[in-house]
Amino acid sequence: MDIKLFDYDLPREMIAQEKSDPRDDSRLFMIDMSSSNAVHSHYRFRDLPDLMDEGDLLVLNRSRVIPARIEVTKETGGKGEVLLLRMAGEKTWDALVGGRRIGTGDRLTTADPAVSVVVRERLNEGKCKVVLEDNGVPLSHTEALEWLRSWGLMPTPPYIKRLLEDPEEYQTVYGRVEGSVAAPTAGLHFTDELLENLKRKGVIIRYVVLHVGLGTFSPVKVNDVTEHIMEEEEFLIPADTIGSIREAVEKTKSDGKGRIWAVGTTVMRTLETGFDRDGNCVKETGSSGLFITPGYDFKLPYKGFITNFHLPRSTPLMLASAFHDRKGILNAYEEAKEKGYGFYSLGDSMMIRRRR
Repeated sequence: MDIKLFDYDLPREMIAQEKSDPRDDSRLFMIDMSSSNAVHSHYRFRDLPDLMDEGDLLVLNRSRVIPARIEVTKETGGKGEVLLLRMAGEKTWDALVGGRRIGTGDRLTTADPAVSVVVRERLNEGKCKVVLEDNGVPLSHTEALEWLRSWGLMPTPPYIKRLLEDPEEYQTVYGRVEGSVAAPTAGLHFTDELLENLKRKGVIIRYVVLHVGLGTFSPVKVNDVTEHIMEEEEFLIPADTIGSIREAVEKTKSDGKGRIWAVGTTVMRTLETGFDRDGNCVKETGSSGLFITPGYDFKLPYKGFITNFHLPRSTPLMLASAFHDRKGILNAYEEAKEKGYGFYSLGDSMMIRRRR
């Protein structure tokens, strides 16, 4: 499958630099596949309760972004940057280390005179094993997270050209579990009020945790998509979510009506990793490197998928193309461009409702 199949042109001015205020005032592009032909409609995200039914199951990713970006200085005085990717062993982190001639054993100073980043092992493609040390004493993961809250920077995508003054702007309102290095952006449109309105409608809300890392945002660098290997990302499926998924699958078996809505590609990959076709949880926690491309046979009976407008050649765009179809998604993107939708992390939203 040629990577060029997932190309499209986007004017730079359509890349959103600010999210809607309030969040649920963002636009919502609906692809309705419930009839024989896909129908496009246009709403605001706050209209979601009118577009869902009592008994629908909405699954969200509860991961929070950690301020995992650290500006560092080499012993020679040169500047660099460390992006912590995930915890890896006791007191050790997998990280991306940017800067020339940084090698194993190098000690990189930070803005905090007491804390340095020590490169324990150089891997490939800029990845390293690193340890944060306070006056030479390695910090535990808990201590490192506490330090990052004061000294770390939010790891916003490079296409966001402004500094986010409020770190909460790049968090979902329901995020609770720290661990991501990029936001699960499909959830940025929700407000507390909207979540309450959905509950009043009778929508069941459940959560998973997948800590967003390289697997989600790393670009595809091969010409043949099937040769791309996803980086593993840690996930957790709570017991109440497991029960609700099983119940939704059983109801679908009895009446043929899908009820599950996945919010974002991280939720979709977690559910497809964790469950079999009968709704049994086969993996409650661990890591997922599931790469979903067109032709993938989804296991669970989804009613719909809520996602953003994704970068060309990206794995989230490929997943959206698998859920609908590639040409249908790219045609919808062209219509969204014509209508002035905002694209990427802080942009507008898309809702795909299936025939089931």
